[in-house]
Amino acid sequence: MEDPSAVAAAAAHQVRGPLSSIQLRLELLRDRLTGPPNASARQEIQDILREMERLSEILGQVLAWGAVDHSSGPVETVDVLGVAATRVDAWAAQACVRGVRLCLDGVAVTGTQVRGSLEQALDVFLENALQAAPEGSDICVTVYATPSLVRAEVRDQGPGMSDEEIARACEPFWRGTAGRSREGTGLGLTVAAALLAASGGHLELGRAPTGGLRAIAVLPTAD
Repeated sequence: MEDPSAVAAAAAHQVRGPLSSIQLRLELLRDRLTGPPNASARQEIQDILREMERLSEILGQVLAWGAVDHSSGPVETVDVLGVAATRVDAWAAQACVRGVRLCLDGVAVTGTQVRGSLEQALDVFLENALQAAPEGSDICVTVYATPSLVRAEVRDQGPGMSDEEIARACEPFWRGTAGRSREGTGLGLTVAAALLAASGGHLELGRAPTGGLRAIAVLPTAD
């Protein structure tokens, strides 16, 4: 049976071209509708374009899901703590706007080999955490290791997930109760799990002792 992610990605690729064409034509039409009499029509077109941008985001996630190759592709040796630090820096401005503190702790673990983007997986964790975290709370990113595994954990102080939600969180397009009230595609954790699996690792989700969610990228250490 053909890989469902590849089928979905092929369909997304076919849809993306016509979608871009429609977006462009709507933008041109909006710009031609000038003056107060056309204000309502311009706003309606803008609302449609906003929904189309969300659809484009979903298609991008589907393409990323289909692009993960579990058997081939370059293997890169990374410093997991260094990668985590760059992602914390990248999200710092958005965290500040939301009134959330980002913190980073852990040990440098060199020589970890990954196939696929660890950065993208951590971005999924951080984006989800920022959407869930209440103002004034902390999001902690921690890197720690055992002789055989290295873990990069993102922990927030949001509402967390139930056991049922945790069990289903990596299913394609599934969104939990909290997720339905926020923008998103329902594919972020699916893509993150696939990226980690391509490197011989996996994704772990759990409830934090103080509330909130723990999302952990687990990777094998170098031999």
